[in-house]
Amino acid sequence: MKKTAARDKADPHIRQIDSKYVRLFEELRKSEQEKAVILDAMTELVLFLDTDLRVIWANKAMREAFNLKPGQLNGKHCYQALHSRSRACSICPVEKTLKTGQPHDVVDINSYKKNWVLRSYPVRDEKGSLSGVVEIVTDITERRKAEEAMRQSEQKYRELFENANDIIFILDLDGRILSCNDAASRTYGFVPEQMQGLNLEMLLDKNDLPAVRKLFRRKRGERDVPNPLEFLTYTRTGEAVWLEVNARSVVENGKPVAIHGIARNITERKRMEEALRKREQELEEKSRNLEDANTALKVLLKRREDDKAELEEKVICNVRELILPYIENLKMTPVDSHQLNQLKILERNTSEIISPFLRTLSSKHPNLTPMEIKVINFIKEGRTSKEMAGLLNASARTVEVHRDNIRKKLGLRNRKANLKSYLMAL
Repeated sequence: MKKTAARDKADPHIRQIDSKYVRLFEELRKSEQEKAVILDAMTELVLFLDTDLRVIWANKAMREAFNLKPGQLNGKHCYQALHSRSRACSICPVEKTLKTGQPHDVVDINSYKKNWVLRSYPVRDEKGSLSGVVEIVTDITERRKAEEAMRQSEQKYRELFENANDIIFILDLDGRILSCNDAASRTYGFVPEQMQGLNLEMLLDKNDLPAVRKLFRRKRGERDVPNPLEFLTYTRTGEAVWLEVNARSVVENGKPVAIHGIARNITERKRMEEALRKREQELEEKSRNLEDANTALKVLLKRREDDKAELEEKVICNVRELILPYIENLKMTPVDSHQLNQLKILERNTSEIISPFLRTLSSKHPNLTPMEIKVINFIKEGRTSKEMAGLLNASARTVEVHRDNIRKKLGLRNRKANLKSYLMAL
């Protein structure tokens, strides 16, 4: 009876203790579940090792990396289960943590054709003694590839930047050079260190300063400026250099902080344009002089034509007044038929000389000989070759040769055109 009463008094206390432990175990179970969820969600490979390098547990990423089942690593040495080795790896950070009690990390670039970062952290018990080590392994292969690609890209950009023939620069909003390539140093005769911090106004022609200052004010106000712009600058020794500049603002957090630009040396083009402009001015001046000369020549030619017309008029008047009356008088004197015929020829030829036909013929065909002109006159009269031969004291064959030469000079040699009709139409 006494034992039963004592047990009844103790049961509530025991039940209270049991309930407390149940809650603790439940909390521990939940904590273990939460820990497992968190660790299994990590992409890094996680191992919890004891001081003898035996695996206490491994997360999902570690198991999947080595195609292992849950719990398959537990209780085994990590170097043996994972790497089939008889002892710890030479770069193992866990051994260093076990010796020093401090976290360690190493970079492994050889294992499994990947790049890894291995970090180890000490785990201590309630008394502060080292009870184990957590090892976290991070695959940095892709990051290394990205870093290498970026490095190569930066190297290519640097090579392009330094080897470019055009000037590449970055200015602050006060016009000071923050960065520039070798082309700028070569162009202006400075060493690269002297270009750093140099204000652009030190190189500019004073006539371009207002335009450049206005450009910087517009850049500060985040307003666009037209591109390209041309500026005259000077080297360290005072040599003129013309630049064609394309610039844009470098914006950070919505505000311009610098100006990036590319400038092309167009000095040679400017020289050619100036030479072309001077040449055009010279040609314009020569053209004006030529126009003046042409005007003067036209005046002279008009004067010559007037003089020629006046001379022809005097010749015609003189022939009519001083020659033709005497021919008429001779025809009235007793002469034989031959002499009379010669007088008629003389009268006719004299009339032809002062006639429009002869002047037209001579102007169009100046290469006709005097004998050919005589033959032409006979052809117009309708005389035969035999009659012409008698009047000219020549053979009929000679007259035919003259006729053939006349057709050739008049452009009728290979044409079926009547020579008399052609001459009458002139």
